[in-house]
Amino acid sequence: MTQHGRTCLGVALFLVTFLMGLTCFSQAIELPRVVPAFNQAYTDGPDAWGDCPLGTIGCPDQVCTTGCLITAFSSVLAYYEIEVPVPARSSCTGEARSGMDPGIFNDWLREVGGYGRCAQDPVGNCCLIWEQLPAELEITTHVNRSEVGLNAVASVVIDHALRQGHPVIAGVHWDDSCNGGSSQTEDCHWVILTGKRDDTYAIVDPFNPDPTSPYGVRTTLDAGVHGSYIIDRFVVVAGPSPRDVALEIGADPQGATYQVGDRIRLTLSIPGSSAALLPYARATMPSGLVAYAVLDETASEPLRYSAARESLVPDPLPLNSDWTWYNRTLSESDIGRWTWEIWVERADEPGIKQGRQTIAYEVQPAAASSSIGAAVLGILLVVAIAAIALISTLGIGQE
Repeated sequence: MTQHGRTCLGVALFLVTFLMGLTCFSQAIELPRVVPAFNQAYTDGPDAWGDCPLGTIGCPDQVCTTGCLITAFSSVLAYYEIEVPVPARSSCTGEARSGMDPGIFNDWLREVGGYGRCAQDPVGNCCLIWEQLPAELEITTHVNRSEVGLNAVASVVIDHALRQGHPVIAGVHWDDSCNGGSSQTEDCHWVILTGKRDDTYAIVDPFNPDPTSPYGVRTTLDAGVHGSYIIDRFVVVAGPSPRDVALEIGADPQGATYQVGDRIRLTLSIPGSSAALLPYARATMPSGLVAYAVLDETASEPLRYSAARESLVPDPLPLNSDWTWYNRTLSESDIGRWTWEIWVERADEPGIKQGRQTIAYEVQPAAASSSIGAAVLGILLVVAIAAIALISTLGIGQE
């Protein structure tokens, strides 16, 4: 081979190596912050939670035995800096507490009715009710349709979530069955996906067999504490961003129930912010229909609903003072329970919710019963007066 040929070959090999390095580098994904790692089996140490009872109404489980899912969620809640309060009556320690760790989160779920029955654990209320998770979280559930690894669609969804800064909680199995003689073959354990390098996912495994350590194990999906994990279900968990805005929602008059004929006014604001943002309001109506509220001040009825994803107004606007987005007299068509999800988005980051808040209320029929009650009361009063007069008359005659 000539010197020229060797030079070309060397350059080609260098370029191949360089491009391979770029490929590997481009596949590295990391969350913007470290996910706190908790150990469900922590039973020996200050404020240990492993021996605390999990669930309610006769559930025989403990956090150390079946608490991997709530331990994973407590890590993600701590990642988003979300804390919850626990009154003394529901605290495993017997004292009122607040913060976030598996013990506090388990006690909070017990207090708010966050456990129910399920096929996997039919004795007592032992299973997490996903709808009872803290309102700051938004979860989307997906399925991996592969028995030997992660299929392409699931991989794309997970990678996108991690790039958005959202941890992924995954139900996994590592053998033909979950534990010993169990017939369960999926979601044997729950772990947190926190990043990716090459084709390997970094995880926090919430089961650390050391009962004196409060920390979970930081490892990879193919080297979990129980073995090489295969993902079954996975949940993308979105929450408040560190750059999140302090969105404030107001209702005038304030209340949990309203009646037909009442006029209510809903406002939103971001005090102290001059940024122009797109506001969104998505309603879950009494019929169960979910739609986006859209304002059109040129129309006879300014508020309309859209099945497609639309912002309240077409252009970003500053919201540093109360801005009214809903102002109407309730009618018969409003009767039932309404739940509003309100948030804002930056124009250059569409789809990234910030300042997410919810407000819910019940609309009841007009109170016609009050006039009927007054009429009945009037009749009874007349009858009572007549009876008293009759008794008085009889009394005078007897003397």
